[in-house]
Amino acid sequence: MIVLSCVSAGVVLCSLAWGTPTLSVGKVVGALFGSAGVEDSHRFIVRDLRLPRVIGGALAGGMLGASGAVMQDTLRNPLAGPELIGVSAGASLAVATIVAFRLPFPGIALPVAALVAGLITGTLILSLVSLKKNPMHMLLVGAAFTALINALVIAVITLAPNFGGVSIIYRFLVGSLSDVQWDEVRLAAPWTIALPLVILLAGRPLNVLKLGDEVAEGLGVGVRRTRAVLFAASVLLVAPVVAIAGPIGFIALVSPHIVRRLLRTSDARVVLPVAAVTGAVLVLAADAAARLALHPHEVAVGLWTALLGAPTLLVLMQRGIFRRRPSA
Repeated sequence: MIVLSCVSAGVVLCSLAWGTPTLSVGKVVGALFGSAGVEDSHRFIVRDLRLPRVIGGALAGGMLGASGAVMQDTLRNPLAGPELIGVSAGASLAVATIVAFRLPFPGIALPVAALVAGLITGTLILSLVSLKKNPMHMLLVGAAFTALINALVIAVITLAPNFGGVSIIYRFLVGSLSDVQWDEVRLAAPWTIALPLVILLAGRPLNVLKLGDEVAEGLGVGVRRTRAVLFAASVLLVAPVVAIAGPIGFIALVSPHIVRRLLRTSDARVVLPVAAVTGAVLVLAADAAARLALHPHEVAVGLWTALLGAPTLLVLMQRGIFRRRPSA
């Protein structure tokens, strides 16, 4: 956690300093704390353009990292992730419909719409698969539903009376932080209280579930009820992310595996908080690449998380991460 905190602080500082124009560390610190001698334009760039995007990216990454850890242990499937079982796609379809058609829906309730839609699609897909079957079965069913829902997202956006162009398609298909301002941060902020609550409360029941259904029942844990509550909690963490940035992929899937591999533990009480910080670092790093790698053109952050996440996942699979489960 100390190393990750230092890395995240460095990534945040670089995200605030790099861009057009590139600012020195002193100017960034001065703009943040209102020091005298800092130009108003630099203060506006740091405080109003870059800082909300950095905060939004950190919140999104933290929520996704924790969500992936909860979902994988709850469903006992190392391939479980909101982007692979239709949760992110369903939530994105709901939010895209509301935004594209300007439905009379209060903006503060967008995460509620994303939560309900994510729960519906995730539950539907899980009802078609068995938790005891090969993990690839869930992946295939989820991929099919995700492709169908993404096609519906494209249809909704293109049929909308006020078509928003490529940027809105990027946001609701792959995820983008380019439109995140203070309004979006304030929209997601109340929902972030779910993150520390899940980290504090979900560790023990997740560890008990990993002992097997019979042992868990013998310890007095209602397996079906506990699994349903934990799955709902994992979707709750995804909903505000989709509402402000769209379905940023691979962060929820890869972050917990990186943590388990590096720390050589599957103890949920350890994996959950570290996966949250890891997810935040990955999203911020990917967003910095999205802004700067092809400057002056910007690429959606979801494309960079896919470029970073897919090879990482393949490496983990090649090293047998899904065959050897580390001890708790």
